[in-house]
Amino acid sequence: MPEADIPINMIPGRHHAARRGADAFLRALGGEQITLRIADPSAGDSNSQLGITPPTASDVQIAPAAVQDIPPGPDGTRRVQVMLSARGLQPVVDSYAVTDVPAWLLGSQGLVYHGQLMPIRTVTASCFAGGEYLYLLTATE
Repeated sequence: MPEADIPINMIPGRHHAARRGADAFLRALGGEQITLRIADPSAGDSNSQLGITPPTASDVQIAPAAVQDIPPGPDGTRRVQVMLSARGLQPVVDSYAVTDVPAWLLGSQGLVYHGQLMPIRTVTASCFAGGEYLYLLTATE
């Protein structure tokens, strides 16, 4: 099969170009930084298991990101939409040994936006050539 006839998703490493493109796109939109609050693993002692000791959390900075307010939900709650690049999220994902990024983001405590913790309600992953390159999150008050 001539090289020109190879489907684009069959070329090894093609998803890296989409990741670099997503980074450039988010930087062009302003390249903000967001804070993701992640619950720390339980210490395993009886106090933490019984809820006597409150769970701890870590705030993780992620950049580049693009944040925009979207119309309020049906119940009038404030909502924001956040775009994150997979490349900007990769160091955090590696440090927490995450295999399913969308599920992990949904399981986090939420985004800290203007000093307020906003739970993440939806996560959509955009994929190209077998690799995720962009995540779209919706968070509410």
